[in-house]
Amino acid sequence: MATARLRVLMCTGKVCEKKGASAVESALRSRLVQFGLNDEIKISTADDCVGYCKQAPVMMIYPDNILYGKVTVDDVEEIVEEHFLKGRPVKRLIDDSLDAKDVLDNMRKANFFKGQEVRIVMENAGVINPESIDEYIARDGYLALGKVVTEMKPEEVVDEITRSGLRGRGGGGFPTGVKWGFVAKARGEKKYVVCNADEGDPGAFMDRNILEGDPHRVIEAMAIAGYAIGSDHGVVYCRAEYPLAIERIEKAVVQAKEMGLLGNNVFETDFSFDIELRVGAGAFVCGEETALLRSIEGKRGQPTPKPPFPAISGLWGMPTLI
Repeated sequence: MATARLRVLMCTGKVCEKKGASAVESALRSRLVQFGLNDEIKISTADDCVGYCKQAPVMMIYPDNILYGKVTVDDVEEIVEEHFLKGRPVKRLIDDSLDAKDVLDNMRKANFFKGQEVRIVMENAGVINPESIDEYIARDGYLALGKVVTEMKPEEVVDEITRSGLRGRGGGGFPTGVKWGFVAKARGEKKYVVCNADEGDPGAFMDRNILEGDPHRVIEAMAIAGYAIGSDHGVVYCRAEYPLAIERIEKAVVQAKEMGLLGNNVFETDFSFDIELRVGAGAFVCGEETALLRSIEGKRGQPTPKPPFPAISGLWGMPTLI
């Protein structure tokens, strides 16, 4: 089977979609068929927001390292005839303020982002297909999980997280390693890892973007947490208003199970970990951890007094890491 000469990545973030990305993608597919290029040039449309919303809709061309911005249906024929057939990039669609090669090679080096942000959690978003476990693995995905379950003891993982200085982003900045340590030491017949993917702030979309852009990163992190605290079961709680996030996390869980990265005997060890998805009705209050736990249990999403804290008595009354 011949290798594609070029690969086109269409950003499908919310802004690009609003600006007509789907129409551009459809027109591009039609033109490729018309010119007999559909075998030479492949299109991926499952990528997440790449962060260049001012240039929406955005189209990226590999391996030419070209990023086109503000592409319209009327531009498609010129891109195909000039760039794809003649090898001459359409300069008027390239933003001179962006170093396209750096954008595609390493988002952190892009002129557009210099001095503004460093991507860590979202470093894969817009770069890989979030619906492909192979692309996640190609960027060292699940490497950390493999190291943890085959080379480290649970308490060593907790110590490593503590030394990292990682903190919660919910406002209180509670040290993550301390929380993991509390749950690891708690006594219970069963322990749970709960991913709170229900936004706790009106108009916030951090959780949605992570699940849509890099769902396997969430799964890997939950599995590592499960190993560290002695849990074999995780729950992702996401609101129904995020259908794409729900779809992608469900696909990611299936893919991870098929490759033995979730389920029984992860990496052929004694560690087993599974994840289920629970969809909430979108109540604002369910962003609060105790209300979220009640919702998972099928009860009214209403906060409960603390203590006891979820680390001691959480989901179904068992020690729970949220």
